[in-house]
Amino acid sequence: MIFSYIVIALTLVSMILAIIFNWKIKIKNTYLALYWIILSIGGILCLIFGFAPINQVADSFFSSSAINPLKILVIFISLTLLSVLLDGIGFFKYLAKLVLHKAKASQTKLFVSFYLIISLLTIITSNDIIILTFTPFICYFTKHAKINPIPYIISEFVAANTWSTFLIIGNPTNIYLGTSFGIDFITYFINMAIPTIIASATSFLILYLLFRKELKKPINIEEEYKKTRLNKSYLIISLSSLVTCIVFMAISSYINIEMWYIPLICAVISFVGCLIASTVQKRSKLFILRALKKTPFSLIPFLLSMSIIIIALQNNGFIPALANFIEGKHIIIVGLISFLFANIINNIPMSMLFASTFSAITSVTSKSVFASIFASNICAFLTPVGALAGIMFMNLLKQNKIKFSYKNFILYGLVLAIPTLLVGLTTLYLI
Repeated sequence: MIFSYIVIALTLVSMILAIIFNWKIKIKNTYLALYWIILSIGGILCLIFGFAPINQVADSFFSSSAINPLKILVIFISLTLLSVLLDGIGFFKYLAKLVLHKAKASQTKLFVSFYLIISLLTIITSNDIIILTFTPFICYFTKHAKINPIPYIISEFVAANTWSTFLIIGNPTNIYLGTSFGIDFITYFINMAIPTIIASATSFLILYLLFRKELKKPINIEEEYKKTRLNKSYLIISLSSLVTCIVFMAISSYINIEMWYIPLICAVISFVGCLIASTVQKRSKLFILRALKKTPFSLIPFLLSMSIIIIALQNNGFIPALANFIEGKHIIIVGLISFLFANIINNIPMSMLFASTFSAITSVTSKSVFASIFASNICAFLTPVGALAGIMFMNLLKQNKIKFSYKNFILYGLVLAIPTLLVGLTTLYLI
């Protein structure tokens, strides 16, 4: 048992170090992030040494239950594909430039408009996609408009990781914890909509108070930001696929269709439709390849390997011990514990760990699950370790030569994340 804990602890610590320091290896002309490779090696060692028996892992991966990791991966990857395709055809940039045009010369109007549009897009897509899409754009226009990028990049990150709690599709952690306990699209929305709105209002108020002086400075938006064109065929195919996906996911439990089928079918239709349209119109298909390239396929070995490690922890007594510690705790305490764990081991491993832990508690309430889900989103803006989105965000800022240190991230996180978390959890408890 001690040896298994050593292997698992070394794996998780090495993974977190790889995330923090952005360790990579180069194979030919391709750079691969080491965090998922390290976790994969840890998962393989758990199989080799029998900490997680192969037959038990196979039962988990091929079970008919909603918590099958393969089904959850299909949901997340398919939704991501729908979002990155919209990005590839320029939909997000079009909306951003429209906001710039409407804001005129007022930074305050621009700040509010960007917050609203990022919030809306996060609700219908996911936080990771918004951060991946909008961060480079914000860096680009603030540089050319000669204004401070910090209010905008922090607002974007906070909006994306708060409004991602609104629907179950907003974050893979929502999907994992929600489906693990049979929480359907509508039930999730009914329980999380009000806490999300109130927590988001809290975080926005703090954001405005932090940056109100900076936002009074003038802005000069160049004409080039106001003009863009979209291919109507691609837009109709992609948007209709996304809307169809959201509608059918919302009613899936009422029409007896497993949720994972819906985004998979919609993603296939969207890509095939755009491929056919580009062939008929004799246009370049590079935007489809770029969309595929942006899809985080590394999440596949990451999630599968973490599933193996969670099975190993379950077999070696850690999860029952954590379950005994959590059982009977107030939902605000459960949320705070989840929040702490996420900022130590990352929110995806935390969600998987707590899904197994809650399963070991006979009297677990749905509100405890929702508290953990809420924490798995808000944890992203306390430290960069809290979510892969944080690491991706910091890398994008570095690539765009924006000076924003880990220390600054944590300082802003303390001011924003703690009040947002407490307000959201309190609201969840009261309703």
